[in-house]
Amino acid sequence: MNARSLIVCFSLLLAPLVHAAEPAGSPTHSLVAAKVIVADLKQALDFYQQNFGLKEVARENVEGQYDQVILGFGSGVRLTLVSSPKEQSLQKSRYPVVLIYTPDFETIVKRLEDTKQPVRRLPKSQSGPYNIAIARDPSGNAVEILARQQPPAIGAAKLIVADRKDAEEFYTSLLHAKPLQYFNTPTYDEVLLGFNDGMLALFQPKDEAPLPKSQFPLVTFRTRDIDVTKDDSATGTSKDPSGNVFEIFMTVLDAD
Repeated sequence: MNARSLIVCFSLLLAPLVHAAEPAGSPTHSLVAAKVIVADLKQALDFYQQNFGLKEVARENVEGQYDQVILGFGSGVRLTLVSSPKEQSLQKSRYPVVLIYTPDFETIVKRLEDTKQPVRRLPKSQSGPYNIAIARDPSGNAVEILARQQPPAIGAAKLIVADRKDAEEFYTSLLHAKPLQYFNTPTYDEVLLGFNDGMLALFQPKDEAPLPKSQFPLVTFRTRDIDVTKDDSATGTSKDPSGNVFEIFMTVLDAD
């Protein structure tokens, strides 16, 4: 069994912790976790726990292949940190790979600034009516922080794609996700696809050459649609048109 198969098995075992079995009125397809590739798991844990207050939900080690820890805010979409000796030097995009909502925006950003950690507040010309900052974790992953006066949450998994239109067609066809908002600027083309508790952002940089992709999943979905899991490309792990690995697992309804 390879690393990707093992990591999917862990997701299946974790499913009851991430989301309980759902009633009949729940969404057919759900976003379960944004996944971030990190070089040093302890440093990454310290960063996300100390700065954002995320709590550990579960962890797994497959010796010589990978370690992963799942973090959460108590409910909703999770953040999974994955570390592998095979990807210690994987080059990171300068664009965010995860969005975190927080009601403590000023406290978090000031803490990052005071401790000399990489963080940049976006000017209003770029952020509009929102307060947004871009931080970097110790592995170089860009993290988008957005002020919101609601409980903290993982707002979106953000995939860097080669062609936004192709990626959008792929995910909307497979998971029937609905586009919520588009952004098209001189430097990027992005669409936000809506799911249950969060979003999948498909982000096409216009000023960054394509970078090597991780062999590990960058996002986890759950489905109740048997037709989706009949397709081999949607069971376990597969790749989208840009080469991003994703994973899907099946869940069941509660019995009355």
